[in-house]
Amino acid sequence: MARFGVDMALIDADRDLRPLLLYVNCTSRSERRQQLSSVERAVANVLKDKVIKKLSALYVGYIEVDAQIQYYFYIHDDAELDGAEKMADRTPLLDCTAGAADEPDWLTYRTLLYPDAAKLQTEQNGEHIALMEKHGDCLTAVRRVTFTLYFPTEHIMLEFAQAARMAGFAYSGPVYSPERELAYGADIVRLSSLDKRAIDKLTTKAIDIASRYSGEFGEWSSQIIRRRGPLEQ
Repeated sequence: MARFGVDMALIDADRDLRPLLLYVNCTSRSERRQQLSSVERAVANVLKDKVIKKLSALYVGYIEVDAQIQYYFYIHDDAELDGAEKMADRTPLLDCTAGAADEPDWLTYRTLLYPDAAKLQTEQNGEHIALMEKHGDCLTAVRRVTFTLYFPTEHIMLEFAQAARMAGFAYSGPVYSPERELAYGADIVRLSSLDKRAIDKLTTKAIDIASRYSGEFGEWSSQIIRRRGPLEQ
């Protein structure tokens, strides 16, 4: 399991001035530690902030795995890498290193850090599930969950519906939304609890199928089910 963070606002940023990827890695010195302690994480964040402030590095995100966190920046030239290496060497409590790669197209930001549609939807799933729970939903209860996806033409939408049926969904009907760029929607249904892993798996599968037909994910919905029985929203 990994934790990601990314500044999504930078997707349209000017990349020409900062063609170098700078990565700063911080690892716990304890071989037994399975994740960074609060003190270690604070020390790593101080190093990150120093790199931003003293080198004018553009911070774009991080990946944390077990007791290790790696920060990603874009910088102007090798001189800034030298500064980052010196700061990393002087950081206490952690083993810290810095490196750089020529990356004028910001490939790491665009393909590793920036979430694709399926990854981004898993974040939105968590927010949706939390809202359902706040309104009294019994998340472990199995119920009908409807997923709505949109396509450029009705014919393509129907091809998707057939593919979704083959993948274990039921097709429950068309949705026409003329205000959307992709106006032809399809509702597909599965029985599921609102366990986040279960919903993430279903939205990822639906998005994967839709991508083969130039489609995009819209939303998912279900009844609120309380412990005493179903209650429609």
